[in-house]
Amino acid sequence: MTLSFFYNYYIIGRIIFALTLLISFQMTELLNKKPLLFFILIVYLFIAFIRIIIKNKYFLYLDFFIDMIFITAILHYNINTYSFLSLFYLFPIFLSSVSIKSKALFFFPAFASIIYMVIFYMNEITFSNEGIINILLHSLSFFIIAFAADAMRDKLDKQSKYIKTLEEEKIRMESYKRFYRISADLAHELRNPLATISASVQFLKEGKNDPEIIDMLSQETTRLVNIANDFLIYCRPEETPKEEVNVYDVIKILLAHKKIEKKIFFDFHDNVSVMANRTYLEAAIDNIIKNAIEAANTAVSINIKKINKFVFIDVEDDGSGVDDSLKDKVFEPFFTTKKSGTGLGLSISYRLINSFGGTIICSNSKMGGARFTIKLPLYQKT
Repeated sequence: MTLSFFYNYYIIGRIIFALTLLISFQMTELLNKKPLLFFILIVYLFIAFIRIIIKNKYFLYLDFFIDMIFITAILHYNINTYSFLSLFYLFPIFLSSVSIKSKALFFFPAFASIIYMVIFYMNEITFSNEGIINILLHSLSFFIIAFAADAMRDKLDKQSKYIKTLEEEKIRMESYKRFYRISADLAHELRNPLATISASVQFLKEGKNDPEIIDMLSQETTRLVNIANDFLIYCRPEETPKEEVNVYDVIKILLAHKKIEKKIFFDFHDNVSVMANRTYLEAAIDNIIKNAIEAANTAVSINIKKINKFVFIDVEDDGSGVDDSLKDKVFEPFFTTKKSGTGLGLSISYRLINSFGGTIICSNSKMGGARFTIKLPLYQKT
């Protein structure tokens, strides 16, 4: 992360640097006096533009070498007039120290010190006290910037690890909060039928053998069983056996086993399959279709289509729809607008579809009601 952050600016900065030199040297007519300098700038610009197009980490260290050699070539022709250009050695040294391991920390500052010394030799500059001090000060600055960059990298790495730890802790705390909330909702859902069952048992103990009490006891017991079964499905293990499942066959079988008094428009563009657990996929789609049938006034539309590498199942109804403020809550456990029901149906569907690598989206339907779109990866034979 640290490397990519600095390097994205660096690859652009090197082009700006070369263009600035090209314009500056042209304005001072230096390029007319030294045509080879113009050739060096053009070659370097070409390489810099190529590296923007071809971003390969294996060429990273080569970039540092090229930059240092380029700066050396510029200094070689302008050591007496533009000696301040030696400061630009610090940029490749800094980035190399940020990106490479500590064991190789000395390599690039040492390389820069050597080639800077070579410039003095090639230009036949006398190694006087002033020249030696110049070289030593430059070498010292090269190593200082390398150490500073290495220390900064260590600090950034520690901060990155600390932030990652905080994020993991936040996710863990959010999961705990979600667990506590679901547990509280579950306790609330269980408390009402248990209270009814307890009162009914008390009436039976008192000898009040009323058929209404027996029916109430049966209904609340069934409700408890449904809540327990649905909650077990919701808390199912993430990993379940998966197989190729034909989506059309699943929906056709689900519709065949339902007594439907409303119109069903079933359309499919492609006979497609997905990789999923058939039992759980049936449960997920069945909950969506059942909700649509219950919410519809007269008709439900079910459409299967394939787009790129995904299968889309659209289930729409002509009912009253879902209020915009509730669209983010419909997949939460125990959330329901119905008088009866466990409030787990849509949350179960959402969890199961997610476990197969898919998603469910709730939106408005052109039919006037709600539209639930299931998106699943298309099964592809290898």
